Amino acid sequence: MGDDDRKLTYSERDRMHREGGGTRPPRGKRAEAENAKRTHDALQVADALFTDEKGGQEGKALANAVRAAHGSSDLPAACRAYLETVGQPMSLELASIFLDADDKEISIVVLDALLRQKDAGDLELAGGIKSQIRILSEDFDDDLASRAEELLE
Repeated sequence: MGDDDRKLTYSERDRMHREGGGTRPPRGKRAEAENAKRTHDALQVADALFTDEKGGQEGKALANAVRAAHGSSDLPAACRAYLETVGQPMSLELASIFLDADDKEISIVVLDALLRQKDAGDLELAGGIKSQIRILSEDFDDDLASRAEELLE
């Protein structure tokens, strides 16, 4: 096999691996955790490649409307339309825009969604949204402040 300079077939590679000729993955809890995290990250990347905006074409149009309304007085209405049709935003980018709507009900929905993502281990806060949440944690409204503080813990 090695002298004819040809590539091994998949079945030959599988056989070599089964017989001990291949490399074995490292064992142990830490290695298993690292492999699980890599698998989870790879699946999220793959999902992002093959799925559209949440809610299909209508969800994509509503998300674009929210982005277009960012910085205008139409933002709260665009956010409510998105929430009623699609549900809470799943991307941090949209969540950040929703928090800019300066509407308590919208902010609570977004903070609750972020808390669920945090509890599931699917949330890593960084950059602008972390700053927004830090500001909300100092809000006079206890509902907003307590949720924001919980996210920052």
